[in-house]
Amino acid sequence: MNYCKIPIVLAYAMMIYVLASAYYMIKTRSIGTPFKDSLNKQQLQIKKESAKIRSNIFYQGIGFSFIALLIFRPFAKCY
Repeated sequence: MNYCKIPIVLAYAMMIYVLASAYYMIKTRSIGTPFKDSLNKQQLQIKKESAKIRSNIFYQGIGFSFIALLIFRPFAKCY
């Protein structure tokens, strides 16, 4: 029988990361943004443009990773 088994330590590490991220998002929703609040309009525009570039790069990475996984199928034996 061929099957893949994720190591328990890795599974716990991934779950800790997911739960910690959710906790962070919930706890910081009501906290203000002192740095952003201190910026003038020109600085906010620069920050906005930088965020757009960085998010574009991140989404490109997701796309490239998805294509690479489709091509190489590293977990094909797990089905």
